[in-house]
Amino acid sequence: MSLRPCSCLAALCVALLGASEAAAAPSWLELRWPEVVGCPTRAEVEATAGRLTAGSAPQPVTAEARIATDAAGYTLELQVRDAGAVQQRTLHSPRCAALADATAVIVAVAAAPVAIAARVVAAPPPAPSDPLEIDLGPTPSIAADPGEPAETSSASLAPAPARRRPGLALGIGAAAGIGPSQRFAAGLSGTFTLLWPRARLDLRGSGWFRSPLQHPEHPGVGAALRLAAGAVRGCPRLVRRALALELCGGLELGQLQAQGVGLVQNETTRNLWAAGLLAPGLQWRPLPWLALGLEVEAVVAFTRRRYATRDGGVFYSVPPVGVRLGGGIAVQFF
Repeated sequence: MSLRPCSCLAALCVALLGASEAAAAPSWLELRWPEVVGCPTRAEVEATAGRLTAGSAPQPVTAEARIATDAAGYTLELQVRDAGAVQQRTLHSPRCAALADATAVIVAVAAAPVAIAARVVAAPPPAPSDPLEIDLGPTPSIAADPGEPAETSSASLAPAPARRRPGLALGIGAAAGIGPSQRFAAGLSGTFTLLWPRARLDLRGSGWFRSPLQHPEHPGVGAALRLAAGAVRGCPRLVRRALALELCGGLELGQLQAQGVGLVQNETTRNLWAAGLLAPGLQWRPLPWLALGLEVEAVVAFTRRRYATRDGGVFYSVPPVGVRLGGGIAVQFF
């Protein structure tokens, strides 16, 4: 069963702790906690768990945590072993500090369940905090007394979580491709991105360096192409931890400039460029706010320009399909 309570374990921990100072690592806890940038340290988690069980007689607990980052934030996989059983928990949150607080609550409850339950009943209701997505596994069934009225689960009455607003990212990229150019041409791009966990929308501007077109029968005669364009692309995403497999599709519009080379009278023409785009790619997030990407983009030309000399006939036609190989880096602001 999957729950998304607004206050959840991290807020409960804050309500129980108040403003107490950090305590020493508890002797009853053996915690393996990874060092992750942006996350509390193991000592901080241990101190929180120690304050929660202060004044009680906790039993020994062993816990192991693994933390992964992705576009939505942080994912914690926690295994807790006490004298009676082994628990498995999976938690998600945009902030790692919330996962650290929840870990402290879970190990404290495993060590001293009666003492923690008494303090929870006496504590005031927790204030809203970061949403956590918690995988609690299968829900045990409860046999009710036939003479007693059935109780309604508070989780079933909880309001649905608010839809998360999209993230904003800005990126730069470099690529090399064929089409409309005759040979591989280099280009640079800047991208404005709206990002959701399972999709993204790109607004991209790109400029391509001059690419020569040569007359097959007259060396030194031809033209130089230069493309400036803007594109809109939509990308469904398959996210697995820090990796995202994407398939982007969209439309590109721009200006295709051709300047004559080696002719008696070199002219410059500027024409509309329109093309469809299809780009499978892979994105890696080493940090929640930083993304590195690679993609192969197919270009389907809607405007197939032809270039000719006044007396030599057509010497180049834009191919119907081109390909670009590119990579880039993006920074997410929220």
